[in-house]
Amino acid sequence: MLFLLISAASAADGASGRTDRSQPDLAVAPGVGAMTMPESAMPVARAATTSRSAATIHFPYVAQSEYLPTETNYWEGRDGASIDYIVIHYTDISYAHTLRAFSILASDVSAHYVIRGDGHIAQIVFEADTAWHSGNYYYNLHSIGIELELDRVTNPVFTAEQYYAGAALVCAIAERQGMPLDRDHVIGHNEVPGSTHTDPGPTWDWPHFMWLVSLCAPPTGESVHASFVSETPYPDIRENQRALVSVVLRNTGTTAWRKGTPQEARLGIPGNSHDLAFLGDGWPSAARPAVQQEAVVPPGETATFSFRVKGTEPGTFVVPLRGVVDGGAWMDEMGMYTVVTVR
Repeated sequence: MLFLLISAASAADGASGRTDRSQPDLAVAPGVGAMTMPESAMPVARAATTSRSAATIHFPYVAQSEYLPTETNYWEGRDGASIDYIVIHYTDISYAHTLRAFSILASDVSAHYVIRGDGHIAQIVFEADTAWHSGNYYYNLHSIGIELELDRVTNPVFTAEQYYAGAALVCAIAERQGMPLDRDHVIGHNEVPGSTHTDPGPTWDWPHFMWLVSLCAPPTGESVHASFVSETPYPDIRENQRALVSVVLRNTGTTAWRKGTPQEARLGIPGNSHDLAFLGDGWPSAARPAVQQEAVVPPGETATFSFRVKGTEPGTFVVPLRGVVDGGAWMDEMGMYTVVTVR
């Protein structure tokens, strides 16, 4: 039986956000795991999205983080409410004025995080506490608010650094809170029921942002799914002969498959039994018999897995494909199988 294996990333790889009221460390860098990618696979930002440093940005993107707590405009705790949403806003004023407003009682507003134009992240409210950001009591209790600096003078357009820092932060929050990473759970302020706001506005590129989020989304039983696309013709070989088999699967989950990282997709046989007809000397290793050929496979795209089979004894061998996340969580039943006839 073949399995699709995707290693689960360690929770320790997530961004360092404060979820309790312990004494914080300042300038914490929220890493997003070993996310090396070839430059050719990097997403292309919109023309209006610029980088302040004019340098190519790569994953892992390490944003500078700072804890700047407010003493007002939030409630301690969440009254037992779960965190189910991340709400994206823009400030409409400068980063400095935003921090000042969040510390003035009369402003009656705050957010958990503010991302400056250069990608610097300030945490204003603990994730375990309730910030006043959405204008909806229920959504305040059940969400984390992220403000992005957008100001006519200090930061007139969303920058590449903000997109990358925001994606890294959203991935880390989702991993800490056990949240799905999709547009039902990562929303704009304008999508909060009853909202009169329009942020993050028409210049915020949701497809680009969610593409970046998929690159660091932690692989789990909820985020990793696949469906069968195609397979080479079933081989008909003689004993001790070998044949190449290629299987194409579509990524139907919400996290990208990234070769050479903990999000790499693989086909394998549990137990690595060497008396099976499917084990051939063309497999990269017994533990990882077939690795995705593509460097990055975003949600919706396809990956190809190729391996060699050999005939060990006459007969027809039928092996169904199923998928799991590494560690035992089951994925979709794909209803697909491979047949080898040995004569």
